[in-house]
Amino acid sequence: MAKSIYIMLYVTFVMVMTVMGIQALFDGEAFLPWVAILLTCAPMALFLARVMILQNTARTSANLLFITILAVGGAGLGSALALFDFNGFLAPSLAVAGCAFLLIYTLWYSVLDRSESQLSTGETLPAFNLQNSDGAAIASDSFKGSATILIFYRGNWCPLCVAQVKEMAAAYNDLKEQGARVIFVSPQPQGHTRSLAKKFGASGLEFLRDEDNVAAKSLGIFSKFGTPMGMQALGYDSDTVLPTVIICDTAGEILWTHETDNYRVRPEPATYQAVLNGTYKAVA
Repeated sequence: MAKSIYIMLYVTFVMVMTVMGIQALFDGEAFLPWVAILLTCAPMALFLARVMILQNTARTSANLLFITILAVGGAGLGSALALFDFNGFLAPSLAVAGCAFLLIYTLWYSVLDRSESQLSTGETLPAFNLQNSDGAAIASDSFKGSATILIFYRGNWCPLCVAQVKEMAAAYNDLKEQGARVIFVSPQPQGHTRSLAKKFGASGLEFLRDEDNVAAKSLGIFSKFGTPMGMQALGYDSDTVLPTVIICDTAGEILWTHETDNYRVRPEPATYQAVLNGTYKAVA
């Protein structure tokens, strides 16, 4: 619950501070205090706006180093201004708060707890049921007979997930040549999923629903209150799934999994191809 509330507050904070800072500079208000605020807020605001609007970023670095450097610089400037009592303490305090919010985002919010995972390579994929677009049950046993790439994603509200669908649609033909099925699984209503598939012309990709996260819970990849506060108004549940990739062979044995401990760090389609053709080498 804390994370779902935090991300709503953080996004609101950086967006509001960025707009106010730009307006203040145009109005000729105190220059340095607002520069300090903008250094800690504007880069993140622009980053979030880009990934949400363009939806073409499927992954990022874990710590957002460049944005973090700017934020630390802004907090340092704000602290110096406060030390010398330059135009009061409000603006410097907001700058320091912006940097603190960012560090919380990278070091706490982005980090995922994988301690409940029930996935192990070399073992048979656990049995579970999903739903197709007509609401019919699809058993995990039905995936046998072909190599299968299962991608559990959080929903259309997650721009990195949307970008992941987009890039997989572009890579599908190469994966198909390797005999693989590509199945996206999320807990969101099928209406949301159909609009996503139509948007990217994701012909060949399969989209299934994990209603109430039943499969996610059985696999240990469930994320309670993982959906940002406010998304419920758009038809999303408060609970979701941890971004996860499972690749199985034709017999249903798990060849490889990717259980990222940072929701912004995700594998590329080339990695899936390497797993399927036996050339993948894990990075130590």
